[in-house]
Amino acid sequence: MAVYTLMSPGSSPGVTTTALAVTHVWGGRTLLAECDPKGGNVLPGFLAGQMAGLRGGLLELALAIAHNPDPGVLWDHVISLDQHAREWLLLPGVRDPRHMAQLSGAWDAIAKVLTAATRGAMDVVLDVGQIGRPDTPMRLIAASDMAVMLLRPTLRQAAEAKPRLDALGRYVGTTVPVALCLVGKGDYTPAQISRALYGLPVIGTIPHDPRSAAVLSDGASARRPLRSSTLMRGASRLADAMRRRLTTTEDLGEAVAAG
Repeated sequence: MAVYTLMSPGSSPGVTTTALAVTHVWGGRTLLAECDPKGGNVLPGFLAGQMAGLRGGLLELALAIAHNPDPGVLWDHVISLDQHAREWLLLPGVRDPRHMAQLSGAWDAIAKVLTAATRGAMDVVLDVGQIGRPDTPMRLIAASDMAVMLLRPTLRQAAEAKPRLDALGRYVGTTVPVALCLVGKGDYTPAQISRALYGLPVIGTIPHDPRSAAVLSDGASARRPLRSSTLMRGASRLADAMRRRLTTTEDLGEAVAAG
C-alpha cells in the first residue's frame, strides 16, 4: 500500500473535491488526510457541518504524537465517511488556518504515522491543496510514494504550475514520482500541457460536472446516484492510473534538471 499526494498550483482546480471522489471509488480501504494549510473543508462541506462538534483531526493528532509516538494513535483521530464500514476514512484538517503554525515542526512525525498506516492494507491520499506557499508541507510530500498535480488545461494554470514544480523538484529530487491530472475545461490538450511541464505524464482527466462536485464540496443533494456521474467515472480512472503509475515512475527532479 502507498501514500499519494494530491496538490494544485492554485486557482481552485478542486483538490479536496477530487480527493474525496478518488478515495470514494478507490476500491479498497483508503484514508483521506486533509493537510491543506488553508484548513479542512470536508466537515463543513461534504458533511454539511453534521459533525461540527467532532474532537480529533490533524492538529490533535500532531499534539498526541508529541506525547506518544505510537502510530496507533492515528485511529483516535479519524472518522468514517461510510458509516460503519470503515473503508472510506478521513483525517480532518485544521479548523482554523492560524493553527497550522503549530504543525511546522510536526510534519516528519505525521508522515511516519501515515506511512505506518499503509502497512495495514490501506492506502493514504493526502490533500495538501495549493503548493508553493511558505506553509506548504514539503516534508509530507517528500514522504509520499507519488504526487499528482491537479490543474486546469489553461495557459494560466500551466504558467502557475511550472515554478511550483521547479521548487518541488529541487526539494524532492528523484525520490517522488510526479504526474498530472487535468480538471475541467480548457483550451489545451493533455499532450500540450505535458510538453509545457517537463513532459510529465497526464494520467487522468476530471470532467466538468458542477452538480456532482457540489455534492462533494458542499453536501448538496444528489439528483442521481453519485457513482454513475461523469465526475466519479473520471475519478475512478484516475485512481486506477495512480496505482498503476507507481510501477512506471517519472522523476520530477531529473525532468527539472533536463528542462
